[in-house]
Amino acid sequence: MVFLPSTASAASAVDVSLKRSHVDYSRYLSAEARSRLPNPIKSIWKAAQVKPGTINMGNGDPHHTLYPISEVNFVVPSIDEHDPVQSWRSGTGEQNIIASYKDEPCALSLRTAFAYGAGAGLKDVRDALADLNDRIHSPPNHTVSLSLGNADALTKCFRLLGDPGDSFLCEEFTFSAMTNAALPLGIEWVPIRMDNNGLVPSDLERILSNWDEGKQGKRPHVLYTIPCSQNPTGSTLSLERRQQIYQIAHDWDIIILEDDPYFFLQYDLGVSQSTIQQYGHTRAMAEVLPRSFLSMDYDGRVMRLDSFSKIVAPGMRLGWVTSNSYFADKLDMLTDSSSQHPHGMGQAFVAELLGSNGWGVDGFMKWILSLCNEYQRRRDLFMDVFRQKVATSGFATAEVPQSGMFVWIKINLEHHARFSASQTPTVPGGPTTNTADLMDELFRKLLNNGLVMMPASTFAIADRTGMMGSHINDRVNFFRATFVGTDETIRNGLTTFGRTLEEFFL
Repeated sequence: MVFLPSTASAASAVDVSLKRSHVDYSRYLSAEARSRLPNPIKSIWKAAQVKPGTINMGNGDPHHTLYPISEVNFVVPSIDEHDPVQSWRSGTGEQNIIASYKDEPCALSLRTAFAYGAGAGLKDVRDALADLNDRIHSPPNHTVSLSLGNADALTKCFRLLGDPGDSFLCEEFTFSAMTNAALPLGIEWVPIRMDNNGLVPSDLERILSNWDEGKQGKRPHVLYTIPCSQNPTGSTLSLERRQQIYQIAHDWDIIILEDDPYFFLQYDLGVSQSTIQQYGHTRAMAEVLPRSFLSMDYDGRVMRLDSFSKIVAPGMRLGWVTSNSYFADKLDMLTDSSSQHPHGMGQAFVAELLGSNGWGVDGFMKWILSLCNEYQRRRDLFMDVFRQKVATSGFATAEVPQSGMFVWIKINLEHHARFSASQTPTVPGGPTTNTADLMDELFRKLLNNGLVMMPASTFAIADRTGMMGSHINDRVNFFRATFVGTDETIRNGLTTFGRTLEEFFL
């Protein structure tokens, strides 16, 4: 249960030994972050916002009377529908128009949205998202900053926390587009073993306790993790594992980068209708959504990354980072001197959508629940077709995901006539099976038959520490498949998959 009615009651649920005050967060920063100076122009701009009515003749802002836009209308589904997602898809539901204006009252004036701003984003939007955070996570003493989506936020976090030669921790299979972004910074990745339930806490503890700084360099001080619908495996960490991981992070002084774009896409939730009727959708959803690392962060060691990409649209490129205020300030300094503030159009849309003339937070959570129901339907269809067209051969198996968009399909290569489990490694610690070669062959066969699934090798993190015990290429017998496409895509894709598997194995 996520809903925490007050900070005091939340504190009672967490070991008091985890609470610390006056933490020196500067010791986690990279040399780049420590040496970065505030953008002096932005500093003056921020000072000018403190006193209303200040005459600003310092900035080079075009005057709002010269903006060639005076009004933006967003046509969105009516949240009054019983099932707004289904009504929107079928075209049978009502539509609402929420508007942003330059010269008329609205949640966020276009005069403000389209002007230069601070890297953290506009206060109206940050306040709305902080309110959403409070209702879902109840984080103690945390600050919200906007980002251009989680990819933007993560790359900045890597720069904030990592120096050349540092080692960061991550799941042994993870979103390689992000881990690759850290490599040019000189950051090395240390993979943590996973099972069907995600990152294994005991392996995290093992790696940290056995780390030899004399041979391996500085002990890792950052853990990058995707706790819900882990990409690519689709696993979701249990509350027990989250608590264990947070305790380990506390004990070993680790910063947790909680990358959680799939957090709101949860299935088989059992949402209480009586709670909805009495308290609304936000309270009802908060009671059943997973407990985030942020919600238990009384150490200020979690930087949580959320995104609208999976719950509104990926092209919005808008998300938010929640962290302690010290990290937030440093992140904003980086943004002020690099990408600058997030785009005004997206901020205007979010402000209006979550405002009193839009859906509001509770209407937004009603949309989320309806979206979960639709994705759950697609997940169930995927698993039904998988059982009919694929699983009957015994050549592949898959766990039912609790959240997100992906199914992690295991290819049972031990049934293949050419599978070898006793190869001599070509290098010390190298693979002892031909798993990678067979999976590459299968991938190409699928591609020739008109089907694309992501092979596990795309997401595999090579172990350069020698601490894993076996080579990851011996464990790449998986494909990541998505179930968010149309019913036709699911049926046709899995039919092709099943047929190609039989050709491959027989």
